[in-house]
Amino acid sequence: MIYNQIDSPFSNGQAILKKKKSNLTFRKNDFEITEHFYVCEDTGEEFTTSELDAININQVYNQYRDKYGLPFPDQIKQIREKYKISATKMSEILGFGANSYRLYEQGEVPSVGNGRQILGAADPETFRLYLISNQELIDPRDFHKINKTIDELVSSETASKFHDQNMKELFGKISSDQYTGYKMPSLEKISHMILFFSENAETWKTKLNKMLFYSDFLAFKNSGFGISGLDYRAIQYGPVPSRYGKLYDEISKGEQLRRVYIEERDYEGSFFVPKLTFNEHLFDEFELDVMRMVSNKFKWYSANEIKELSHEELAWKENKEEQSIISYKDYGFSLKTI
Repeated sequence: MIYNQIDSPFSNGQAILKKKKSNLTFRKNDFEITEHFYVCEDTGEEFTTSELDAININQVYNQYRDKYGLPFPDQIKQIREKYKISATKMSEILGFGANSYRLYEQGEVPSVGNGRQILGAADPETFRLYLISNQELIDPRDFHKINKTIDELVSSETASKFHDQNMKELFGKISSDQYTGYKMPSLEKISHMILFFSENAETWKTKLNKMLFYSDFLAFKNSGFGISGLDYRAIQYGPVPSRYGKLYDEISKGEQLRRVYIEERDYEGSFFVPKLTFNEHLFDEFELDVMRMVSNKFKWYSANEIKELSHEELAWKENKEEQSIISYKDYGFSLKTI
């Protein structure tokens, strides 16, 4: 996590976190970022840490990927995993260097050519062409196994198209950009985020909306990436997932959560009750830490209390009039409450 104050390496005093707008160049492209750095209170020396270096460079990388339509790390991993092969094997099939695909999954930015080749590989028939063209490099048993997986994916194409259409109805689009925290939307991760919060507290719809918002934007504030891939809209009651009605209806059909509705004379609402155990393996340790922080902070808050706190956020104040979708890039680093 990034802290507002740390011990200074230049004195016995403290160093304070500062931010400023800066321009950085990457592959002959200039990008404006919110540069993070520390300033020693005693000496005035400026310095960064590995965490700050990462968040600064991630902003540049994400804007570059967005500009050229390149896949993001989670998307690169998803494309490989659907063929059930290793990153090394994927590199072989696509004709990359041995470690290239693994590095792309870890955050290295592919060239425009390689990035578009990876996106092309998302189509099973296109991927089959890559497989055949590099057949001499692949063990015959592996070739047969991968080809069989491709056959299965092609045969399930109708179901896949239905899934994609359903995802578009839930999320509006299936892509990574500044409005999704540079993450692909994942219904499974969202369901288990809700399950996590529901295991620790009774989360009415209004409160749940805010806990998801704070989780995603706190993760972005500290890494340059969200968690869920959700986009958020500023409405009268604060920032909310932009299609939360359809989203919650879909989640309630699954096996993880049961939705409970309450209707009384002066109030109606709903909350989720866990049906299965939270799967922590869907998240990395950083994402889990963020969710724990949000859960611990807001566990005892009422829906109205967390709503009022969210009204203090610049992300809501500057988007409420038009009820606009909130940009993580523009507002993630100004998160105030947590």
